[in-house]
Amino acid sequence: MDRKKAWKIGLLSALFPTVVAVLAIGVIVFVFQYVSNNGLVEIERKTGYYAQLAEYAPKKATVFFGDSITEICPIEDLYGDYAEQSGSPVINRGISSETTASMLARVNESVIALQPRNLVMLMGINDLNQGIAPAEAAGNIRAIIQRVKEESPQTNIVLQSVYPTDIKRESFYEPLHIFADNDQVLALNGLLAELAAEENIRYVDLTSVLADESGYLRDDYTYDGVHPSTSGYLAVRDLIIAELV
Repeated sequence: MDRKKAWKIGLLSALFPTVVAVLAIGVIVFVFQYVSNNGLVEIERKTGYYAQLAEYAPKKATVFFGDSITEICPIEDLYGDYAEQSGSPVINRGISSETTASMLARVNESVIALQPRNLVMLMGINDLNQGIAPAEAAGNIRAIIQRVKEESPQTNIVLQSVYPTDIKRESFYEPLHIFADNDQVLALNGLLAELAAEENIRYVDLTSVLADESGYLRDDYTYDGVHPSTSGYLAVRDLIIAELV
C-alpha cells in the first residue's frame, strides 16, 4: 500500500468516530425537537378540547389539574369511591408536556369555568426539565392559585409537592427529558410549601411517601423513573383524599 492511500485510510479512520458522534447528536436533537413540537401542538389541541367541554362538564366537581402525571392517572378509578360518597364528580384536566406557564394560560377554561369544589394541583417538573428556575415556576403556581381564589372563591385548593424522579434509571425519559435532579425538586417544593402557607391553601408533601432512602422515586412506584405506576398513584391517593372537602 502506498503512503498516499495509507494516509487517506488513516484520516478516515480518525474521523469516523467524530462523524458518528455528530450524527448521533443530530438524531437526538431532531427527536427532541420533534417531541417538543408535537408536545406544543398537543397542548394547544387539548386546551381547546377542554374549553369546549367546560360548557357540559359538571360544576362543583373535584378537578385534577397538571401535566402528564395527572393526565395518565386513572382518576375515575382511583377516586371513584370518594366521588360516590361525596357527591363530587372527579374530572381530569391534565395535559402532557405542560409547564406552569401554559397551565396559567389555560386555567380559566380548564378550571375556573367549572367552579370546582376541589382543585388538586400537581405541576412544576417540566419547568425544571426545561431549565426554568424554581422561583419562576413557583411564581406561576402562585398566580394560578390567586386567580382561582379570586374567580372561584369556594374552591378548596390542594397543592401537591412535585414528585421525586429517578434520573439514574435507564428509560426514554432519562436521556431526552429529565435534566432536573431531585435537589431542584426539593428546592421547588420548599417554595411551594411557603406559598401554600402564605396563600392559606392545603399542601400535601408526598416526598417521604414516594422517595427511597436515596431520595429517588421508588422503583416499585414508577415504570420509567418519572411517571407513577398504579402502585405509585395508590400510595398518594388516601393522602390527597384526606385534604378534599
